Amino acid sequence: MVWAVSHERSTYASFCQNTSGLPLCCQPWYLDSVCTDGEWHAVTLLRDDQAVAAWPYFLKQRFGLRYVTMPHFTKYMGIVYRPGLSSDELAEVCSQLCQAMPALAGLDQQFSPEAEAVVSSLPKKYRSLSHYTHQIQLSKVANWEEGLNRNMRRNIRKAAKQLELRLDYDLEQFHAISALSFERQGLNLPYSFAALKRHDEALEKQGRRQIFAAVDAEGQTHSVSYLMWSDEVAYYHLSGDDPALRRSGSGIWLIAQAIDFAQERGIRTFDFEGSMIPAIAAIREQFGAQRHAYSRVQMSNSILYRALKWWRQRKG
Repeated sequence: MVWAVSHERSTYASFCQNTSGLPLCCQPWYLDSVCTDGEWHAVTLLRDDQAVAAWPYFLKQRFGLRYVTMPHFTKYMGIVYRPGLSSDELAEVCSQLCQAMPALAGLDQQFSPEAEAVVSSLPKKYRSLSHYTHQIQLSKVANWEEGLNRNMRRNIRKAAKQLELRLDYDLEQFHAISALSFERQGLNLPYSFAALKRHDEALEKQGRRQIFAAVDAEGQTHSVSYLMWSDEVAYYHLSGDDPALRRSGSGIWLIAQAIDFAQERGIRTFDFEGSMIPAIAAIREQFGAQRHAYSRVQMSNSILYRALKWWRQRKG
């Protein structure tokens, strides 16, 4: 058995093209659209000339420090691998990839739920923190609504009487409604319209996104949401509400529309992309979603890097 490593994007692109089940946000074209204030790279591991695993990462530089972080609009990165590898093979894959990563001042990535089997094999210098997302396994039920909580079912029916679904909603309007949700919390929207447009154009070109809007008879927009999907997983990616109209139940009604949309297209899994906030997690569970762990993996080789991270967290 001969192991080899490639740092070429073309090798990574070929691995992605020939490997099923990878997170959508690890695809090269996706990374091209979101890695705008740094550069993405990937270490691809080959066994007997066959690509079996990879580690994509977003590299940034500041004050002479080279470090890995997460770009906007990206839930998962980290180690990805071909399905069917044994636990021993995964341990070896992890070892080989860690050795091939460049020298870094620090690293902070969120691995996908599918990568949990490899996290325990990371060297001790990597620290992992457990996070959770919620997923509905659409392929296991004929109708996802069978798992709906009774109160949630009633609220969705009530909202449906006063709302209309729009699937041709303007991206700029979507951005404006999303900003209202952050303003209600005293926060700024963490991404610009230009960044959202670049991201949206890449997804639309691939035919992997849909904007939903809940609008009433007067033409007022109550809520918006943004769904993106791979061949196997639909991600409830972005959403927002008009604070003055939230009582209509539009937010949960739009979630139901998005799940319907995904199941009608034969998508296997619906992923809510978090959250760790108990009240939000409870709503996900009322939709019949189950909790799935994923890991935030961190590593630091620099006191200056740790100081900069602390300062940014305190500022933000």
